Amino acid sequence: MSQDYDQYKESLRAEQEAMTREEIAEKMANESEYSIDLDALKSVKHIWVDRGLVMSCEGANHPSHRHFKVGKSRV
Repeated sequence: MSQDYDQYKESLRAEQEAMTREEIAEKMANESEYSIDLDALKSVKHIWVDRGLVMSCEGANHPSHRHFKVGKSRV
């Protein structure tokens, strides 16, 4: 599977190496229902609240979200 993915990446790289960033973005916008320029994202402020096993972002200017803490078991 990774060999197929590696081949796909190489073919994509070869196809796009002579294209400008704007040309690639336009091509992707035409071929895909959704596209986003990850390098142009605005910074988002998070307000993290420690809830024990969960850290949640609350009261910021975007929807609340949370992440479970991951660590070694202390058994």
